[in-house]
Amino acid sequence: MPKYPFSPPVLDALPEELAELFRALEITLLDEICSRLVFADQLNEVTVQDIQALRSHGIDLKSIEESISKTAGISKQKLNSLLNDVVERNQKYYTEVIDLAHVTQPETLVDAATVDAIKRQTHDTFRNLTASMGFLVGNTMLKPARAYQWALDNAEMQIQSGAINYNQAIKTVVKQLADGGLKVVDYESGHRDQIDVAVRRAVMTGVNQICAKYTEQSAEYLETPYFEVSAHAGARDKPGPSPWSNHKNWQGNVYSICAGDIYPSIYEVCGLGAVDGLEGANCRHRRNVWVEGVSERTYTDEQLAHIDDDLGCEFDGKKYTAYEATQMQRRVEREARKLKREKAAYKAAGLHEDETAVNIRLRRLNAKYKAFSVAAGLPEQRERMKVLY
Repeated sequence: MPKYPFSPPVLDALPEELAELFRALEITLLDEICSRLVFADQLNEVTVQDIQALRSHGIDLKSIEESISKTAGISKQKLNSLLNDVVERNQKYYTEVIDLAHVTQPETLVDAATVDAIKRQTHDTFRNLTASMGFLVGNTMLKPARAYQWALDNAEMQIQSGAINYNQAIKTVVKQLADGGLKVVDYESGHRDQIDVAVRRAVMTGVNQICAKYTEQSAEYLETPYFEVSAHAGARDKPGPSPWSNHKNWQGNVYSICAGDIYPSIYEVCGLGAVDGLEGANCRHRRNVWVEGVSERTYTDEQLAHIDDDLGCEFDGKKYTAYEATQMQRRVEREARKLKREKAAYKAAGLHEDETAVNIRLRRLNAKYKAFSVAAGLPEQRERMKVLY
């Protein structure tokens, strides 16, 4: 049997280039906004009148709009090329599977209209993300251009109260903008996400929908009710509210969509279709068509039992399973991204002491991240991003 169209590590790396593109936009916008809050080395003596003069000049929205539209344009091209590649790989994989099963190839496995609909929906989601993103301050979402006015209003109010000088006031507002970073709010649920998290999710939704269409159509064409579920090291190994919450228990095996069959039910055991089940939220497992008598298991039971060997660790007096180690890695990566935003914002605002202090924290965190990744036997994010497909 040919290998799957996408292994779990490749699926994990797929959206990373687009997520990185929007992280770079976040830093660019912080730079655009914070650099305009600087008075030439007069940060302590700035008066309310000075701030009002600065506000009356406003902010040149052109450069902010250009940065956003440039990112939107590049992301559109990259997203298109990524989704085309997903279609191509699925087509190639299932053509080989159908050949091996000695069945005549259909003219089309998934029609172009279905693929186009998924692509359009994914592009729409991206457009909405770009249009609705902003800096979250308290409970208020500020459009990037509005964030500048907010910073000045805030500084003016604090100076008028007599409590602090402009230097301290700017430090406070810059930190608030950098802490939150660019967010996207789902106005129906009120749920908020960092822009890169929302981008990753949008990419993976499109990718998963295309893959699922190919899987389902080829299973129908091959008249098989069976699927092999992919497996990866560091799978979720925690029991939860559902019988399928522990993904490590069921990964790598063959299942049926029928109850009482020769293989267990994919719905009852893996929770296919459930939020916390197979192909649900943040699940990196995929099902792939299984043809009885033709397909061969990707992993033996013995290999699955030892898939996490040499992963996980004891670090700073705490023990981590392979899954817990990957979760810890993600936490440190999020913290590092937050510090990078802070460092960039302080630098743009001319707050060099604060920039230096954050840089020291960032260096320490990077050293901890490197040491932890080595101890846990995990690739660092930079290495994960290099996964070529």
